Amino acid sequence: MRTILLFALFILSDSVFAQKASDDFTGKWKAPKGAIIIVSKTKEGFLGHTESEKALVLKDVKYINNKWTGIVMNPKENLVAKCELFLEANAIRIIAKKAGFHRTIIWTKQ
Repeated sequence: MRTILLFALFILSDSVFAQKASDDFTGKWKAPKGAIIIVSKTKEGFLGHTESEKALVLKDVKYINNKWTGIVMNPKENLVAKCELFLEANAIRIIAKKAGFHRTIIWTKQ
């Protein structure tokens, strides 16, 4: 019985967090430290830049192998990392990965 319950929870969670090629990340998003990020659509996917400084912070966002992946950057700290993106109700959850470490960043819809 436990095995069936765990399997059902796994299937349910997989469908809740499933990524779709039709996900639309465009719009204004607020980063954790308060910066406003403008995400726009390109021919291949999406990119994002800060509203005030026009610094590129998200690029090469593409839907490949059933997931949204890209590059997230912090220009002030000169950090660049591969990432996976998840569109949620009023947020983008970004999981940045570099050198075996990962960090989750949440941008909220403005």
